[in-house]
Parts: sequence; structure tokens; C-alpha cells
Amino acid sequence: MQITFWQKARYWVLLLLIGLLTIAFHPSIIDAGKEAGLESGNILSPYIVMVFLVLFVMCLNVREILRNKTIRVSLFIVLFIFLNYMIVAAFFGKRAMMGDLRAIGICIVAMMIGWQMDLDKKRFDISILFFAGLITLMGLFQVTMNVGGFEILDQSQVDGKNSMGVLLATSSVIFFFYGLNSESKSFVKTLFFALMIFVIVVLLTIRARAAALTSAILILYVLYDRFKGKDFFFYLILGVFLLVIVYLILPSSVKQYVYNSFYQNQGTDITSGRMVRNRAGLQFVSEHFFFGNLNVGADMEWIHNYPLNKLFQFGIVFAFPILLLYMYLLLKSVVHTMKCNNRNNYNIGYFALLVPFVVSMAEPTLPFGPGTATVFNFILFGMATRSTYNEKV
Repeated sequence: MQITFWQKARYWVLLLLIGLLTIAFHPSIIDAGKEAGLESGNILSPYIVMVFLVLFVMCLNVREILRNKTIRVSLFIVLFIFLNYMIVAAFFGKRAMMGDLRAIGICIVAMMIGWQMDLDKKRFDISILFFAGLITLMGLFQVTMNVGGFEILDQSQVDGKNSMGVLLATSSVIFFFYGLNSESKSFVKTLFFALMIFVIVVLLTIRARAAALTSAILILYVLYDRFKGKDFFFYLILGVFLLVIVYLILPSSVKQYVYNSFYQNQGTDITSGRMVRNRAGLQFVSEHFFFGNLNVGADMEWIHNYPLNKLFQFGIVFAFPILLLYMYLLLKSVVHTMKCNNRNNYNIGYFALLVPFVVSMAEPTLPFGPGTATVFNFILFGMATRSTYNEKV
């Protein structure tokens, strides 16, 4: 198809946004933010927001955007969330929901951008591999500069490791997809698989444990989706057999490395206190189900589970639209992964969106934040929905 000047311009701005999103995790950039006294974000945050807004304006076509049913429904739910925010602010004097509105709004805008990009295969491949390669390089810098090499420390020395973990887990899924679908020689396929394994090792080294588990879960899910059908049980038995063989022949040092990433300096609690806080949160929600902490003012540590955290903050009455959007996008993504052809790399977006949702079971701000950490996942999801739409049309 003929590429217009405007499409080329949007593509280059997208690459700039990807560069800023990933380079923001370079240790020197993070340290510069600390030295500047920034409590959140880093010195690149204003530029990321500026480029993000410029790209949105370049992609803004209301009529075209509203063709996407997922975006239409999401915008309607966001309006519901805004009304709830106004009620909570008026009757309870609390404005915490504004942070949720901002985070969710950024993600919906990212979805719109992805829907409008409509990249050809060459530009799609370049942009997605540019993201995966650059965030992997940032992970390597974190390991060499902050951790001191590939070793497991008692405490993670990586700032923002959970946010970075989501991006790295996304890159591992991307590399795995390209390894499976590459039509090139075996060397290229092997390279992609090696990069996937390398990313998981980086995740283990920086001790982004939830992201490492998410990578493994989604890679297995992609394999299931690829080989499901009449031969599924054959592949299942073969896969289990191969996993047992690999486990038996792995050097003990590798097994110890994985074990230390999850358990070193954790005592008997691998969750670092998350389960204790979650149980306390469940108890609180069971006693204050309708309005949560809005009319109580309880002082509790942050609950590391997104749906439970929202119920604690606002109760079912005011958290309902947030959780409705959460479930809607999650189910949309899952349904699409089950229906789509995973031999088509454009459909990576459906699987990529699952990354922050899975990690959200162990984090309080995902899948809609923190900041712009999940922006690229939602852009990929928008690209995937555009590809599906184009196929139908």
C-alpha cells in the first residue's frame, strides 16, 4: 500500500516514543532523576508525555477511532468512572480516583494510537523489535551497572524493577513470537529464542519475580494456543517429557540461580509480605464491602493486587466501573488470543496486553500504570485490533 507523508511522520514519532519509554530505564537516567529530587518518574517523563500527546494529536480522527467497539465501550466506562470521581470528591472529600482516571485515560489513548497507526509489515516489525531490543539492552545495563553482573543479591538494586519487569516480560513474548513465526533460516529463529531466554535471565537477576513468572506463563500459553487441537495431548506429553529431560540435564548452578532469585533472603515468605497485606485487605473489604476505606480512614500498607486494592480504596459501589473496565479489557484480550491466528505477528498485541494484567495480581497499579509503563502494551493491543478489523473488511 502507498505510505503517505503523514503515516511516515507518525511512524517516526512512534519510534521516538519507544526510544524514550525504554531509555528512561537506563541506570544513569534514573540516577539523574534521584539527584534532581524527583519523587516519581524521571527526567525523561516530561518529554515522554509531550511526544505521547503529539503522537495522539497526529492520530486524532474521532470518526475513525470510534469504529473500534472496544474503544467505544472503554470510553463509555471511563465516563462512568469520571462521574464516580465527582461523587466521591463531593461526598467524601477524597480525590484519589483522579489518579486512576489519569492512568486509565493514558492507556485508552495509547489504544487509540495503536488503532490509528495501521503500519505495514516492515514498519510494524521494525517498531516492535526496536522496542524489544532496546528494553533488553536497558535490562543488561541494569544488571551490569546496578547489580554488578549476573548474580542474585539479597535485595534488588534496581529502581522501578516491577515497571521494567513488565516491559521486559513483553519483550520476551515478542522474541518468542518472532522465533516461532520467523520464515528465515534456523540461525535467526535460534537467535530470537536465545534473546527470549536472555530476557528471562535478566528478569531473574533483577528479581522481578512476578514478571518472570508471567513470561513463563504466557510463553506456555502461546505454545498451547499454537498446538491445541486433535494433536494437543501428544504435544502436551511430549512437552512434559522434554521439560523433565531439560530439568535433569540442567547444571545445578542454573537451578540454584532460579531458586535464589525467588527465595534468597526471603525467609519463609516468598511474597515479601504481599500475602499478609492481601489477607488483611480481604478482611477489611469483607467488613466494608460497599464503601471500602472512603468512610473509614484506615491506615494500611499498600495491597499488592489491583482489583483488591481498588475494592479497599473505594468499595464495590465506587470501584465497580474501574473493575468493569479491568474485566472487560482482560476478557477482550483473552477471547482474542483464543480466536486469533498466532502465526500472524500483528496479533502479538493481544498476548502483550495480558502481561500487565497477569502481573497486576501481584502489583497495586498495573495494568494501567504506573505512569507510562504499560503504554506500549496498549498500543500493541490497538494495533492488533486494527489488524483484525482490516482482515474482516
